[in-house]
Amino acid sequence: MPTACEHPRHVDIAIIGGGASGVLVAAHLLAADVPRKSVALIDSGPAPGRGVAYGTGAPEHLLNVPAGGMSAFADDPGDFARFLAAGQGGEPSPGLAATFAPRRDYARYLRNVLESRPGFSALEIVHDRVSDIERRDGFHLQLASGKRLHADAVVLAIGNAPRRLAVPAALSDRLLQAWDPASLSGLPPESDVCIVGSGLSMVDVVLTLAEAGHRGRLHVLSRHGLMPLPHATSSGHAGAAEADAAAALLEASAAGRLRLLRRMVAEASAGGDSWQRVFERLRPHGQRLWQTWDEGEQASFLRHLVRYWDIHRHRIAPQVHAVLTRLQESGQLRIHAGRLLAAEPATGNGCRIRYRARGTHAEESLQCDWIVNATGIETRVRARGDDLAAALLARGLAVPGPHGLGFASRGIGEVVDAHGHVAPDLFVIGALRLGDLWETIAVPELRQHAAGIARHLLARGSTAPDLCEGALGRDQLPAP
Repeated sequence: MPTACEHPRHVDIAIIGGGASGVLVAAHLLAADVPRKSVALIDSGPAPGRGVAYGTGAPEHLLNVPAGGMSAFADDPGDFARFLAAGQGGEPSPGLAATFAPRRDYARYLRNVLESRPGFSALEIVHDRVSDIERRDGFHLQLASGKRLHADAVVLAIGNAPRRLAVPAALSDRLLQAWDPASLSGLPPESDVCIVGSGLSMVDVVLTLAEAGHRGRLHVLSRHGLMPLPHATSSGHAGAAEADAAAALLEASAAGRLRLLRRMVAEASAGGDSWQRVFERLRPHGQRLWQTWDEGEQASFLRHLVRYWDIHRHRIAPQVHAVLTRLQESGQLRIHAGRLLAAEPATGNGCRIRYRARGTHAEESLQCDWIVNATGIETRVRARGDDLAAALLARGLAVPGPHGLGFASRGIGEVVDAHGHVAPDLFVIGALRLGDLWETIAVPELRQHAAGIARHLLARGSTAPDLCEGALGRDQLPAP
């Protein structure tokens, strides 16, 4: 059974972060009955597998990918669908793989994946937070509790950090966070809310308020005023020219790829296909499309096209899109395209939001009772605001990736240090590889990267002594 150590000493591998990335790495490391490595999973959350993405308990918060695409194992694509079917007391039905499950179910699935590994009993779960790492005969990890852990290799699976939204001190008690859905539960149902940001975080906020019967106006303000688009409602058919289309895109500039995409969508539509299928067929080529651009072309994409790419690439369940459409048609949900200029106290207890409307020099304003920060993830590593990222940069153990996005990395995820050297025993997975790979946060990439890191680490020799004494039974672990 897994051990929980108050005074962890030395392990072969420390995985920092217990979200999807960390759990997948641990699962691959513990695939044998007798683990060849001692592994510590360090996570400050209530239970492994939840993280930011899957920590929600709201049934209305659905996965953005059908169940058939969410297996933790590339060689067993039906694993998640079987898990869902087992929870319903049956076998997977033909349509189950096409359904969009609640994200809380995926948290349970990740937990099940971890606990069902043959070597799970040897896993050391450390409920703590790493605040600093020092390279000295391996790595010394400083924990927030004051304890220290020594590891021969470290995997950084620290996930996403929220982007900050500055408001004056006078409005601090009126600012809520999309990543803290509990803060939305006490809002008066007639109050008006301004949600800053129109991406996936905004979708969660709107769904939560709609489920609670909120009746006040919901204003959404973002620079482009673009919301995520839905998945196709029909199965469509595969395109025969997928390889040729990908090859053509790889040779084009940022603007050229946009023209080609539009042509491909038009041709698909003429042939009875959907634009969503075009993006699905290009999906496996995302990393190559990013890496074949030079720095200037990448910068042009980030400056001009990224938001348009995001709403087509990171789609939402059709039933979720239907809720947003209904609220827009009723007038309760109102979209404003513009750049936020200031949030100010208004007469009474409300807020006044000033913004510059997109495409004009005109300043406009709106009144609300509450502001919700739904600006999404902070992709710039220097702006994350967490101790560990700052410490890694300060010690020169890591440097920002291209365009300041995440950490610089190579190969299977080896971190590049301040001297330009690739660390053979410090790895990164997930959101912090964004600058190098772009496509790096979805399950198909995460499971592939996790398997690669695990294979590499398992091939190394072990130097760790026995784990600390004391065991924690599985029935004592926090519930998912």
